[in-house]
Amino acid sequence: MSTDLIHPRVRREFRELSSAWGTLRLIRDAFESEGFVAGNASDEDGQRRGLFDAYSNDIDWTDYEQVSRVLRVFEEILSWLNGGDEQTLSKLRRLLDHDGYTLDDQRQIRQTSYHWEPKLPLEHIRDATSIVEHLGRLDPSDPPLAISSAKALVEATCKHVLEELGTPYHDKADIPSLVRSVQKTLKVSPDTIAPTAKGRETIVRILSNLSQVTVGIAELRNEYGPDHGRTRPSGGLGPRHAQLAVGAAHTYCCFLLDTLNARQSIKESS
Repeated sequence: MSTDLIHPRVRREFRELSSAWGTLRLIRDAFESEGFVAGNASDEDGQRRGLFDAYSNDIDWTDYEQVSRVLRVFEEILSWLNGGDEQTLSKLRRLLDHDGYTLDDQRQIRQTSYHWEPKLPLEHIRDATSIVEHLGRLDPSDPPLAISSAKALVEATCKHVLEELGTPYHDKADIPSLVRSVQKTLKVSPDTIAPTAKGRETIVRILSNLSQVTVGIAELRNEYGPDHGRTRPSGGLGPRHAQLAVGAAHTYCCFLLDTLNARQSIKESS
């Protein structure tokens, strides 16, 4: 079950700050400048608290993208404080730290740990244990491990899909070979698109680029992964690079599994 990325106790603190230091206009501008829309406001706890709740209650606190925008709202609220209220800032630092964030001296909020709860459509995979294990290692806070696990996830997913469709493969096949085989079997390889298909050139380009993404993940793992008894640290990569590799691998695997599910569902209904 997904958990909130920002604990309610942190939200309550910013709610009180917005009420103490903000105005209705400032609160509205802070949220709406980040694309949030207010729901129903309540005057029970005061207009400013009610307006904060009207935005806050409509936010999905388990969604990374929305929470990233909320953090910018919180930084705006912090800018309203007159001078340095060290007691308040110290409490906020402690509460944010519990959720994996830091509050620096410029009152900027930075993420120190990543909350990643990836899911894949595994309905037609008979034994998805290995895929689930790889998913559990996709932690962008450890870039080398996350990149290595992203490659392993693509490999495992390709092999499982091929097994479900009865297509043989070499157990030591590399990523390019597995990708070509699985896309050809699923009929989503660029050369399987009919010449008369609408938007063929665009579809072919997307599928080709999608294949290259997986190759890039494999190459990145070879350069920076923790495997092969590396004698030097894998420097130069941060969580943002790992997030890119993890997100790309997850997207590709979702595409394969969604296509497999569609094919199998048609087969079962016929």
